[in-house]
Amino acid sequence: MKKESPPQIKVDVIGHSSLSKNNIILVLYIGLSVSLFFWKQLVSIQETALWTISLFFVFFMLLNYVLNPWTMSISSLAHLSKPSVKTIFKDVVYKKANNNQQNNSSFSIPLYPLAKGKIKNIEEVDNKLYSEKSLGDGFAVTPVEGKVHSPINGRIVSLFPTKHAIGIKDENNIEYLLHMGIDTVALNGHGFHSFVELNQKVEAGDVLTEIDLDYIQEKHKTTDIIFIALSQEQIESIEIDKEKGVALHESVGKIVLK
Repeated sequence: MKKESPPQIKVDVIGHSSLSKNNIILVLYIGLSVSLFFWKQLVSIQETALWTISLFFVFFMLLNYVLNPWTMSISSLAHLSKPSVKTIFKDVVYKKANNNQQNNSSFSIPLYPLAKGKIKNIEEVDNKLYSEKSLGDGFAVTPVEGKVHSPINGRIVSLFPTKHAIGIKDENNIEYLLHMGIDTVALNGHGFHSFVELNQKVEAGDVLTEIDLDYIQEKHKTTDIIFIALSQEQIESIEIDKEKGVALHESVGKIVLK
């Protein structure tokens, strides 16, 4: 099926050429010079103030041109037909509506279990660094099995040498920290087996690491697996349903975006 291309607006250009940046600068310079000449003749204004006003005028004109690179001849603006003008604004409204739909569709991000076990609110974690949300909001799981799963879709952006923590970034450029155990950095990687590599794409439910729960408990470390959203400026709240079961394929909550 042949794809229809979006409507394009054709404009007539004098001499088949549009205004270039050099021509615009030249026109502005000439206009500025003429204005200065007549202003000095007719109005008694201090020269410093006059130059200041003029320089601001040039600056804002050039800034407007840089921010609006779509060049069009002056005559073409005068000869735009009404249908063309309607097409322009219709296209702008259409794009805006599409953007709103995209924003609404990504208003929240579903969260999936980190592991089989008991889901906790972040405030219940037995460590003030996490429970007081010093790093950000999130949730935790007290695991009953060693396989640790990704709760979101994203990309691995950091792997700690001690294997006890993983950094993930999603398509919204929100960064997350997945921390396995408390004070497990002291184990120097023992009791952890990683299945992912740096820059690897992962999906919710993928196994990231397997931890030896018995070994960690023997070392008197807490086995809680903690998930934290680090980019708090993009997040309104994190909602967790603690009453849900531990089925790995079911959502246990969501991240509500601003």
